[in-house]
Amino acid sequence: MIEKKNLYIANFNCTFSKNKKNEPLLSYFETIVLPAFKQGIIYKNTRAGNEFLFEDVELSIKNGVFVLVGLIVKRTHLEIKSRYNDKGELMATNDKVPSDPFSYFIINLQNHRMALVKNQKGSPTVSDFDKSASHVLSRYVSEYNNSISNNENKLPKPILNVVTVPNTGKIEEELEKIEKIESAVLRFYPLNGDISTNELFNELREMLDEVDSKTGSTQFNNPQNHRKITEILKDTKGTVRPTLKVIYGNGSKRTLRENDFSESTKIDLDDAAPFHDNMNEISGKVINQSQYNETSEENNSIYQRYFSKLEQIFKRKLEEK
Repeated sequence: MIEKKNLYIANFNCTFSKNKKNEPLLSYFETIVLPAFKQGIIYKNTRAGNEFLFEDVELSIKNGVFVLVGLIVKRTHLEIKSRYNDKGELMATNDKVPSDPFSYFIINLQNHRMALVKNQKGSPTVSDFDKSASHVLSRYVSEYNNSISNNENKLPKPILNVVTVPNTGKIEEELEKIEKIESAVLRFYPLNGDISTNELFNELREMLDEVDSKTGSTQFNNPQNHRKITEILKDTKGTVRPTLKVIYGNGSKRTLRENDFSESTKIDLDDAAPFHDNMNEISGKVINQSQYNETSEENNSIYQRYFSKLEQIFKRKLEEK
């Protein structure tokens, strides 16, 4: 049965900290990223009572580019507190039904843009993916390093930020609704080949390098120039985590984050179709989306540097089948 699904574009920004330098994702794709995603490590969200894991993860080629594809699955339970009995009477119940909703994902290894498609209501979100992938990578590195004694062979610490790419129209729409911005916080982290065109972002990242820090933030208190804040948010392109505390005309308050400035697109997928068929449908949809395809010169340079290694990994996968 063909149904419309929600598709989101995010920036899968992953670097590895080694000798006070930030190495790009592809430098440890074979030794950390791919095996970590395939190992079956479970991330437990104890507050919500859900578990997340990755399934069917593999290196693939879509639209002529190497990509990492797979599923992120949420193990959860649906609570049923009431239902009608055979007599048509509404009765109280206390049942729990296991449910495992999932989302498809494709990570473009040329520019580390990611497409996530929710299969149904309750499927894992980009935020769920961010937390789960961060846990999986950190856990894999930690377990590996604890198993060896030679410090020189220890794996570097992963730094991952999966941030939805904002939609310019959505940013304007959200900020037009507000009366006042109490504060605007921009959180920075090392970039994986992205080159920002915003001078403010570049200066702040240079300061991170100078003080040997991996993350940082800047805060604007009660900014009056909402138009300038709008322009700054448009420039982030998934390379900064914004948090805005705002007040609306009716006095209500809200905290806006990156997800509030993103917008999903619709894609038709067949629930009965094989995994790879739906992956092809998703890759065919995103090929025309600029947010997914935007690639800096540095992105492309890194990709070309590791292209032959990706070819070797892909050939080995084909030989194993």
